Amino acid sequence: MSAVKRFLDRIMLLDLFTGLGVTAKNMFKKKHTVQYPEERWEPADRFRGMFRLDEDRCIKCTLCARDCPIDIIYIDWHSEKNEVTGKKQKLLTRFDIDVQRCMFCGLCEEACPTEPKSIWLTSKSYELASYDRWSNLYVDMDDLMDWKIRPDYTDEEIR
Repeated sequence: MSAVKRFLDRIMLLDLFTGLGVTAKNMFKKKHTVQYPEERWEPADRFRGMFRLDEDRCIKCTLCARDCPIDIIYIDWHSEKNEVTGKKQKLLTRFDIDVQRCMFCGLCEEACPTEPKSIWLTSKSYELASYDRWSNLYVDMDDLMDWKIRPDYTDEEIR
């Protein structure tokens, strides 16, 4: 029975007609086009964009750096005595991410014990292109806190 079915599939080209049916169905649907520089596409909620860091929420536990499977997060902190309260507090000296090797897996975000998270990947920023090869591949603490949702390009920069 299966040999007869295979023979009929070869002769009748049922797979070809199934594919053409899908093409014909989608050919007459209304197309949605986004005029890119003026209009921006809004990514889904589960989209993993560029990293963001909130230094005020961060408790300097370094769990995000320890849970990163490829060790791309570098954190240094030091203790300083607060002059107002007289207690010791931790201050971030360095919080760098090597985005060139990042897999955007989200394990650093899941490891963060603070609520809300001090580091997160859902910044909805997908525009990471730049004219300089290395400018966005290594992100330091200042860039993580001041990450722009939409890069401001002018006509002069594009030309």
